[in-house]
Amino acid sequence: MSEAEVFKVRNRLAQHVAEPGGMTAGMANSRAGRELAAQQGRSYEAIGETLETLEWLCDTRDAPMDSVYDLSTQVLDIAGLFDDKQLCRAAYSLCELSDKLRTREGEDWASIKLHVNGLRLIWNTEAAGREHLDAMVEGLWALTDRLRVDDSEGETEKPSAE
Repeated sequence: MSEAEVFKVRNRLAQHVAEPGGMTAGMANSRAGRELAAQQGRSYEAIGETLETLEWLCDTRDAPMDSVYDLSTQVLDIAGLFDDKQLCRAAYSLCELSDKLRTREGEDWASIKLHVNGLRLIWNTEAAGREHLDAMVEGLWALTDRLRVDDSEGETEKPSAE
């Protein structure tokens, strides 16, 4: 019989983790925060451009609800990166409204325009001065909640105002 030969398998990932010069999770998180903050100005410009497109769609009133939904999710995605809760809640309300409308194959441009105007107001207001806009966001949700896809659907889950 032959003797069993034992050898150690080298794991490249384990070797790289053990090498000096890496960073901790806290360091990586701090770096990511700095990099994200550096992009905030350009990101908010992109929200402004998206709002201009939404305003144009409201003026022409000939776009499918899928376009309104897609644009409102862009606002939601970017605002979410920067934890802009009010802008997120208003954009999410527009997402819900446009989703309900496209499910019904309907249109309600007045409600969409109201949402877009609300988004523009939030976007133009400094974060420190937005506390008075909470009631407006609640009103947008009330408008969205009044539209139901069918009678069997329950209440729309709206995000808290935390």
